[in-house]
Amino acid sequence: MKITISKPKSKKCFRTNHALKLLLLIFCFLVIQADAQEYQADAFKFTVPKQEGVSVNISHEQFPGGILLLICRFTTTGSFKNEINIKWSSPLRDITGIWTTNANEARFMHAGLKVQANLASQAPVLAMYNDAGQNRLTIALSDAFHKTVLSAGINEDSSVLNCSAGIELTGEERNKKSYQVTLMLNDRDERYEDALHQVAAWWAAMPEYHPAVIPSAAKQPLYSTWYSYHQNFDEPMLLKECVEARKLGYTGIIVDDGWQTANHSGGYGFTGDWKPERLVHMADFVKKVHSTGMKCLIWYSVPFMGYHAEAYSRFENKVLYKSDRQSTAILDPRYPEVRKFIVERYVQALRSWKLDGFKLDFIDSFTNQSGDPLVAGKEADYQSVYGGVDALMSEIKNTLTTIKPDILIEFRQSYTGPAMRKYGNMFRAGDCASAALTNRIRITDIRLLAGETAVHSDMLTWNYEDKPDVAALQFLNVIFSVPQLSVRLKDIPASHLNMVRFYTHYWLKNKDVLVNGKFRAYGPEMNYPILSSEKESKLIAAIYSDQSKPLLLNKPLVDIINGKTTDGVLVKLMKGRSYRAEIFDCEGKKIRVSKLKAGSGIWKLNIPPSGIACLW
Repeated sequence: MKITISKPKSKKCFRTNHALKLLLLIFCFLVIQADAQEYQADAFKFTVPKQEGVSVNISHEQFPGGILLLICRFTTTGSFKNEINIKWSSPLRDITGIWTTNANEARFMHAGLKVQANLASQAPVLAMYNDAGQNRLTIALSDAFHKTVLSAGINEDSSVLNCSAGIELTGEERNKKSYQVTLMLNDRDERYEDALHQVAAWWAAMPEYHPAVIPSAAKQPLYSTWYSYHQNFDEPMLLKECVEARKLGYTGIIVDDGWQTANHSGGYGFTGDWKPERLVHMADFVKKVHSTGMKCLIWYSVPFMGYHAEAYSRFENKVLYKSDRQSTAILDPRYPEVRKFIVERYVQALRSWKLDGFKLDFIDSFTNQSGDPLVAGKEADYQSVYGGVDALMSEIKNTLTTIKPDILIEFRQSYTGPAMRKYGNMFRAGDCASAALTNRIRITDIRLLAGETAVHSDMLTWNYEDKPDVAALQFLNVIFSVPQLSVRLKDIPASHLNMVRFYTHYWLKNKDVLVNGKFRAYGPEMNYPILSSEKESKLIAAIYSDQSKPLLLNKPLVDIINGKTTDGVLVKLMKGRSYRAEIFDCEGKKIRVSKLKAGSGIWKLNIPPSGIACLW
């Protein structure tokens, strides 16, 4: 239909044409409305774009103080062909930064923020906060299984946040007749860490994400072979490291990539068969490790089938894609034969070698390919890759824990979301060799959503010619996680060994406060310049940059770590409280004893670089 509006020649004509324009606007508005369903809940107005053959029923639950759950139930007479979207706007008021699980995403406010997550990568959550660290709006999706996209972009015209949540159903999920998702919105005036803890607890209460049991050994420091040896080691070397590491307080060794091949040229071409070529007598080796008082965990790249593996030809047609750069194919978990093969390798290793745990790597490789995966063949029992990954990881966890209930299972960032908590009990920071700041950011990001799951640092390594207080920064930046060490203990200088001994013993003595206490991570947009944890009568705080605001001493017992290369930390006493302070350098040598008197206000404690002050 063509509508022509001519220039009015009279007032009467003007009124008629004005009415036509108004009718046209109303018509267009109704057409737009017909393409979307709107829903008002509290101060939020939500819009759900319609899909052909799909209807949606929307409801909500309101909780005291500012938590809203929006429940969307979609039903279809056909299939879900398009992405599901939920859109809304929120005033941009008193918001300084946005926290996500992806530290590579800028944490200051910007126009185009989009965070992708799925079963094996990241988590569907955004936390918006002000410069005091107070929550302003935290958003989370109940679906941490499928590919999701959360966005919160600034509308420049109105200073409003345009927010959306998108869910992409895949495989057989598209053909189901119904789908339900819940969106959590929390605008409580509380610390952003507490808002994130609420999200973690919400996920953990869901049967599909119920976390695995955490053995006590999961929160003990470990030695790793990766940075110290890479793929080039032998049995005597590792047994010597076990002896030395045990003296320092480490309780287990992770034998990383290299045990399965005599080739040490790099790449993953020799993965997949999982037959020990370098440590030929693996059962005997594990027995010797146990005799040193250490547990033994070994590394597997879960999805890899290297081009040089004997089993490669068997599974060549049951892969998701190939990576020539890494000399490996990525196995397709949608096939029961693939899952059975992988699980059997781990079961055989556990039973034959008496292992204590597994470092299961590269799980995100299942889901990080560009574009849609190939349609699975007739032998597959899943069309969804996420469904296949869930089936595989559930089989691994259930089978291994049936054999050994306290088995240790480690995953690496970024596969540390709520779904992964049900498969494993240890989350490790992503690889960042010798990068203390990066390690600090990564362990903190994991801790904020990990609940009781053990959070481990990336392996600690440094230049052996560095000063001990500089080397110590690697340890101090991860002190609120479980440390993993990866240096050659017989090769580091005596001063470095003293530093490792001192801070490992300190960590063991204060582990309960450090990893189980009430955790605070100040200034995400500034890379967390202050971290602290408190439990009962003790506070432990680490300062990583020169301060503009003094640390408030609010507990009878306070330990202050100077995690920087400059002297001194500013502290403020509460009214009526005095302290005696013992100050140590990074090797554990007591430097001085000071007294902080009540009513004396702000103090500068002269803690040396990488030193610590213990106050009581």
